[in-house]
Amino acid sequence: MTIAIGVFLVALDGTITAVANPVLGAQLGASLGGLQWVTNIYLLALASTLVLAGRLGDRWGRRRVFLIGVTGFAIASAVVGLAVSVEMAVVGRGLQGLFGSLIITNAISLLRLSFPPERLPIALSTFAAVIGASSAAGPIIGGVLVEQLSWRWAFLINAPIAVVGVVAGLRLLRRGEAAPGGRFDVPGVALLMATMLALVFGLITAPETSWTAPVVVACLALALVLGVAFVLVERRAKNPLLPLSLFADRSVSAAAGLTVLTFFSLVGSLFFVLLFLQQVNGDSPIEAGLHVLPLSIANVVASSLAGRIVLRFGVRMPLVSGMALAALGFLLFGFVEIQGPFLQLAAPFAVLGLGLGLVMTCGMQAILMNTPEVHTGAASGVHQTANQIGGVLGTSVLGAVMAGAVAGQFPDRLRVSGVPESLISELAGESSRAVAQGVPPTITGVGAEITSAISIATDEAFLSGMHTTMFFGAAFALVGMVIALFVQQGRPLPDTDTVIVH
Repeated sequence: MTIAIGVFLVALDGTITAVANPVLGAQLGASLGGLQWVTNIYLLALASTLVLAGRLGDRWGRRRVFLIGVTGFAIASAVVGLAVSVEMAVVGRGLQGLFGSLIITNAISLLRLSFPPERLPIALSTFAAVIGASSAAGPIIGGVLVEQLSWRWAFLINAPIAVVGVVAGLRLLRRGEAAPGGRFDVPGVALLMATMLALVFGLITAPETSWTAPVVVACLALALVLGVAFVLVERRAKNPLLPLSLFADRSVSAAAGLTVLTFFSLVGSLFFVLLFLQQVNGDSPIEAGLHVLPLSIANVVASSLAGRIVLRFGVRMPLVSGMALAALGFLLFGFVEIQGPFLQLAAPFAVLGLGLGLVMTCGMQAILMNTPEVHTGAASGVHQTANQIGGVLGTSVLGAVMAGAVAGQFPDRLRVSGVPESLISELAGESSRAVAQGVPPTITGVGAEITSAISIATDEAFLSGMHTTMFFGAAFALVGMVIALFVQQGRPLPDTDTVIVH
């Protein structure tokens, strides 16, 4: 229960703020840039410290670091909830990311510490199901709190939940042995954090500017240089932050790659389908949330069943099957139409949710079950870092695909809709960036008929671009099927210090 409470806090906060942020921005007088930082600083702080958080748990005790994370997350949430300025909210969100990394990585480590090998797959399945259910509940809980109380309670609610988690943790969580002492890998910490900051900042900036913008190119180039330096330092370190030997096991490397692809698919698809529902289909936020419900339910079901499937068949079969289902889900999205029946979205969402639920859960199991217990924290950090990188890549890379497809389609859609040729060149330039978000470009001095034609062309170009993007998602999922074949088949063995999935 204690581990579930900690995970619930982080997963819930990842989606509840999507509802609170617009109201927060309005009441605190945030600019668009300031509001983006309220979201992005959390992601930057979380993604850049996940591996470090795992190693801190290995070094000083996973129970201790986990409970520090829960306590700090509650305090950081209070800072955001009591914020009197955007700057205070940004600081609080950054602290939430830092303490959230302590929670999520050490929660996974504690699961391995708390359960014997024959029960670990079931425990990890429950863990994944809690994440899925919490993420799905976020927008609903957030909507109720924001509407009935205040946006501040979307953050303040974390405090009483955290108190219950800390009290239960002090009583119930098993104390784990800390790793032997030795010099901490300070150069490795600095290089990995700098690499992740440069990489994630470059990826979240690219959709807002362009992939060729100087700041994006500089950040990605810097991330590459720092990443190479990190590998060279870790190869020589006596007590490395991230033991590179973990990746010598092909199951760990393949599972990490699958985790990136899974969250690439999940976050990327949700981003564009939610835009479609609200900007093109005309759904309200609540209606859009109901459309996504089949994905959330299917994800929870698949995650819950994954542990039993692993115990019976090993990890390779559900990983391959999961990526196949994800590819099918993407293909089904390629046939969605405007104002279509509920089932045309429910079916692909359900299929996608089943597939990604299997891969999310079994990928985590493949990483942990092939890692010596002394390196569990580092392995948990690798898994969670792969989650974050996959999610950012999903919106960035698929966003570039979407923008390119829309730019190619929009002029032709304008012609078909009857927009005069003299206006097409004016509309088809920078306005394609807005069209890629489902927003019709505005132009003055034209009548209602031309305005309506532009709106129709926007909807059709967006829909065509979304279809293209989903076909790309299917192709990436098929690549994931191939990667899954490199995860070795097997079932858990009694000794937790032994490589298991072989």
